[in-house]
Amino acid sequence: METLRTWALTVAIAALAGGIVRLLAPKGAVEKALRTAVAVFLLSAFLTPLFAQGGLDFHWVLPQEVVPPGLERFEAELSRQTEAAVVAHLHNAMQAVLTARELDGQILLETDILSDGSIDIVTARVVLPPGSDTSGLAQALKEQTELEVEIVREG
Repeated sequence: METLRTWALTVAIAALAGGIVRLLAPKGAVEKALRTAVAVFLLSAFLTPLFAQGGLDFHWVLPQEVVPPGLERFEAELSRQTEAAVVAHLHNAMQAVLTARELDGQILLETDILSDGSIDIVTARVVLPPGSDTSGLAQALKEQTELEVEIVREG
């Protein structure tokens, strides 16, 4: 009952406000536009409780969210290609550091695509032959790739 009373009061206040606005509005071209605006305002005040309480259901009018066929497959392929591009970029950057230092090593990168689509670098490792000079290599790799790269010597 309180809801009905509140709704009636809202409609009455909206009608009163609309009437006052129409009385104070200048005559002429503005009057027609203002009359339309007041009518929409009153209509919205009248229908607000129906929408607020969920009394009207327009699911049959509004389109449902439809996932086009093949979209999931497309997103998975896009993620796979992005991951491959990231791995290739990191591999090339790490190889450039090794080449600049005249080192011959094996670069191991392991990645994973997380559920939110981001790429997780699981492993970033450089395996070098025994006796290789690794002084400053970890810092150079970090500067180039922004990764903590593990340096391992064979053997």
